[in-house]
Amino acid sequence: MNKPKNFSNNPILKDLTSTATRLRGIILLSILLTSGNVFAQKTETVSKPFVINTIPQKTEVAEAVSKPIVHDFSFFAKNYVEPKINEWQAKDEFETTAEWQVRVNDSTRRVMIDKFAKEAEKAFIAEEAKKMPDFNLSLGQYDADNETYLLSDNTSKRELLVAVPRTQARNFRNTWTEMTKSPQYVVENNNIVLAGIDFILPSGEVFKYSESASLHHSVAQIEYNFAPIEIDVASTTQPVQRGEQIIGTVTMQAGNLSDVAANVPQTGIKNDNTFAVIIANENYRRESKVEFAINDGETFRNYCIQTLGLPANNVHYTADATLNDIRGEINWLRQIADAFSGEANIIFYYAGHGIPDESARTSYLLPVDGFGSDVTTGYKLDDLYETLGRLPAHSVTVFMDACFSGSQRSGSMMASARGVAITVEQGVPKGNMIVFSAAQGDETAFPYREKQHGMFTYFLLKKLQETKGDVTLGELGSYIETNVRRQSVVANRKPQTPSVSAAPAMEDRWKGMRLK
Repeated sequence: MNKPKNFSNNPILKDLTSTATRLRGIILLSILLTSGNVFAQKTETVSKPFVINTIPQKTEVAEAVSKPIVHDFSFFAKNYVEPKINEWQAKDEFETTAEWQVRVNDSTRRVMIDKFAKEAEKAFIAEEAKKMPDFNLSLGQYDADNETYLLSDNTSKRELLVAVPRTQARNFRNTWTEMTKSPQYVVENNNIVLAGIDFILPSGEVFKYSESASLHHSVAQIEYNFAPIEIDVASTTQPVQRGEQIIGTVTMQAGNLSDVAANVPQTGIKNDNTFAVIIANENYRRESKVEFAINDGETFRNYCIQTLGLPANNVHYTADATLNDIRGEINWLRQIADAFSGEANIIFYYAGHGIPDESARTSYLLPVDGFGSDVTTGYKLDDLYETLGRLPAHSVTVFMDACFSGSQRSGSMMASARGVAITVEQGVPKGNMIVFSAAQGDETAFPYREKQHGMFTYFLLKKLQETKGDVTLGELGSYIETNVRRQSVVANRKPQTPSVSAAPAMEDRWKGMRLK
């Protein structure tokens, strides 16, 4: 049997073996290092974008909680306005009760609500505008015939037209890359939308692009829930300086709103040439309260702004108006009509007591500081119609949710009136005037307690709600008359017959007119 040869003692073979071993080691080490780099690269590449922690760490939770959650404008405004109003209406330690009652009441609170709501709107727009995508605009060809530039928004894939006079067109193009492009936003349907873009040249000249759909912003219906305006005056030695007037409370909770108040249509139109004065007299100092008059006035104000498109500054709303308040508002309408030179449309709305002059058989509006037994403390209806009828206005529409028979909304007689209702003349419309009256002759203008409105006002608002304000005055009058007559007989077992009367100059053309 042959034995294997022993090469261990051969020096040449020993060197070869040692060299091969080293080579294998080097190759193996190289493979391992290369593999390690590949694994490291794969691990780094995969871990960053794809690793998902199903259980958030404490630091992540803390960061999430600390970040503000932005809601729609209604939520934002509610949380902005409510604490400011509650702080404002609190009685200061060094403020007398009489001073507090003058400073804090329904009318002044509404002014402050408007003020803080405007602040909230600006803050909301500023916050939300940060999240809007940047504009990536390209300048297109200039249309010399129409004097417009065509711009392309590469972000939204839209095309925009900007009016630039031909004399400025070349300068506009030459400074395109240097000019500032500033977007403008408004609140619409509870979110911000683009209203326009200002193109500001280095020379300071400004050219504007406007979104026609967003030129008029609509204010959301916000259900505020303020603390009531109340103070224990019995515990103070300060006298009440406002006669027998009761300073009411306003609670705008959803459950207390009628169907017409809770769902005011927002049509987004712009009605710049229409102006409204709204008088809502509920809390009389010497006479009985007019149920729901403030609800009527506040809700009609909302319809004027949100549904009929009147700018807020075009609507003057006064709750519990004194005689001077009424005179001041009518004088404002006179100034408006003169300034607009026949192009203004006027709306006058009144909810409150009316009183009769028994001897002259004429009618008066009763201010909250008036005496039901003294017509000289009221505002004569003939004088109102005479003043409004002479205004150089395109149209004057009057809504009168009052009766002039000496009765209350409840159906009983005012304390200062006779025991029987009085039939009086309710004035003759003049000029371009149309008058919607809640009741005729010796009838009462009843409340609709289920809806917490005057019955006349409820059906006025209901028709505006159903049609989003797009209704002719003829259709509106027929609807109010039919529904008030029916509901009054059912609910009150007494007739209430609304009517519409127009100045002779209007003939029948008023029936086709609209409020917007």
